[in-house]
Amino acid sequence: MREYSIVLPTHDNDGRDLSVTHTALKRELIYVFEGYSATAQTGGWLNGKGELFEEPSIRYTVASTPESKGLTTDFIVSLMAKKYGIAANQQAMYVVIDGTVKIITIGE
Repeated sequence: MREYSIVLPTHDNDGRDLSVTHTALKRELIYVFEGYSATAQTGGWLNGKGELFEEPSIRYTVASTPESKGLTTDFIVSLMAKKYGIAANQQAMYVVIDGTVKIITIGE
């Protein structure tokens, strides 16, 4: 088994609560991986324009084999991060795929 994580802020960049988005992500993680762990955290980053984004977030972690539901877990986690990054109106999403950090750019 390998470990994968998606970090999703609790609010979007306009301050809108993302509880509904979190609920949808949790349900999808349970469907695909049969469970998850959630850890509250705070983090910050600078975008390409030098703007600081500091926000509370939740890190969702799952354990999986390299393949799940007939697809690679790397692909599934990356796709989920993009999907929920769009839903949360994010510029980028922080994920960990088998111990390697990956920043998934949204939009731009």
